[in-house]
Amino acid sequence: MRYIGKSQRQLTRMQWLTMAILSIAVCFTLPAQAQDLEVTASINKNPVLEFETFTLTVTANQGLPRNAFQPEQFLQGFDIRGTAVSSSASVINNQSVRSTEWRVTLIAPRAGDYEIPALTIEGATTQPIPLQVVEQHQDGNQHEDYFLQAELDTQQPYVQQQVRLTVRLFLAMQLETGSIQLPELEHFHVEQLGQDRQSQDIIDGRRYQVLTRTYLLTPRRSGDFSIRPIRFDGQVRVAPSGGFSAFGRLESISARSDALDLNVRPRPSNFTGHWLPSEHVLLEEQWDPNETLWTLGEPITRTVTFTAAGVRPEQLPGITIEYPQALRVYPDRGQTEMRVLRGGPVARAQYSAAIIPAHAGEFTLPAIRIPWWNTQTDQLEYAELPERTVRVIAPPGGILPPGNVDVSELSGQTPEAPEQAPSTREQTQSLDPVPISAPAPLPYQWWLLTGLCFLLWLVTLGWALLRLRQRKQSTDSASTVPVAARGALQAVKNACQNNDAAACKSALYAWHQARTGRPAAGLAAIAQSVQSEELNESLQQLEASLYSPEKTPWIGGKALWATLTRVHRHQGTEQEQTLPPLYPHH
Repeated sequence: MRYIGKSQRQLTRMQWLTMAILSIAVCFTLPAQAQDLEVTASINKNPVLEFETFTLTVTANQGLPRNAFQPEQFLQGFDIRGTAVSSSASVINNQSVRSTEWRVTLIAPRAGDYEIPALTIEGATTQPIPLQVVEQHQDGNQHEDYFLQAELDTQQPYVQQQVRLTVRLFLAMQLETGSIQLPELEHFHVEQLGQDRQSQDIIDGRRYQVLTRTYLLTPRRSGDFSIRPIRFDGQVRVAPSGGFSAFGRLESISARSDALDLNVRPRPSNFTGHWLPSEHVLLEEQWDPNETLWTLGEPITRTVTFTAAGVRPEQLPGITIEYPQALRVYPDRGQTEMRVLRGGPVARAQYSAAIIPAHAGEFTLPAIRIPWWNTQTDQLEYAELPERTVRVIAPPGGILPPGNVDVSELSGQTPEAPEQAPSTREQTQSLDPVPISAPAPLPYQWWLLTGLCFLLWLVTLGWALLRLRQRKQSTDSASTVPVAARGALQAVKNACQNNDAAACKSALYAWHQARTGRPAAGLAAIAQSVQSEELNESLQQLEASLYSPEKTPWIGGKALWATLTRVHRHQGTEQEQTLPPLYPHH
């Protein structure tokens, strides 16, 4: 037996290890050095329909970076919908095989002959691919897996008339994602009406899922317009043969509708005023209380509502409502809104106002007449509110005759007497002038003249005694007013200090009744009884705070009390008989 030494055994092991490493290196390096870069390109459909998606697949036989291929640099004549990149590595016959694949989804925008150009990646170039794009006919889509329809409710609208554009997508496949894209419409206001609706339909024995979307188009100018085809882009899940749809692959799809034509007509020449094309218009009003017999000083609320179908709120005309000067009006800001009723848009504007009669009598509120164009009958029509006649009377307890009422009647006072009665001598001179050319009086005429003078003296004496008695009674009555009105006046002061509009109004009413003995016919009557324009302005501000729909807080209490104080100080002796001191016994 041959003996192998220790050193020889170590050498043999080293040789075997070196040979194994070299073998492995040769397996992985030699094929890589021998394999050159090759790039191929192919498409999954040829020919294709216009606006139909197809896939361009570019494959390289080496592992390359994702950005080694830029489709935008080579495919400028196509609509690129997306790019997916994948890499793979495997060992075949002890050789390492790597590859990189780009899948580009494309759409040809129109029919014709195209060419996929030669694509260059890392110095390797593909062969060009000719492509034929065929025109798509809508009638042929009725039997396909998906198609798109679009229609207008009218093709000859007026300018600013809303047009409904209805788009329907028919699908016989399982839709994963998708979107409907409108073309750019330069001279139209476009908005979607409501939400998308889903339904089902059967066409030639085939069931379709139907997605319906409605747009509102409002033309801003007249003329002929063409709406380019509407496009749908999406992804559907395609089931493999013999497999389940839930595990199928995603496939991009695209569909388009036919083009649509519009002839927008201008506003008719016989229409004047604010242009309003609509399907239906309604003008109505509400009164609270709904009566034609009004009470002086009591507020009435009027609400006018204007409703039009098929228009936007900004298209509604502004309504100007006129009122007689005898009525004080506090209008609210107009409110507009838009609703969708019975599948169509409806715009509404509402105008409210608080009305306070300032004078008694009979008044006529003018009619309201608004022109509009009926798009269904194609003719001019008017929305109208008839004129309304109302009668304003004094409140219960007040003595106010019908018709125009004097300021003194509104305030509950009797007309004032003349300031000073003429003297007996002046009356005698005016009753018995002596002409220069008059003949001398006869004896019986002298006795007659003497009797008349004596009678006139008696009448004058009786009138003077009656006047003195009336003044005494008026003074006695005036002296009792401060006592009766003191509590109400103090309530007015407290309400003014707290800026409490409602309490101030009630206190002023109580003070007026205690001062005059009659109920107040509104704040205007209180101001007229004192006959002060400055106080009238302050009370109008109080009235506006009470009845204005905006419900603004009243901050004029201090000013009102100061005005009431100044009015008292500047009143004469005769006014002191009717207006008590503002600060009694202070």
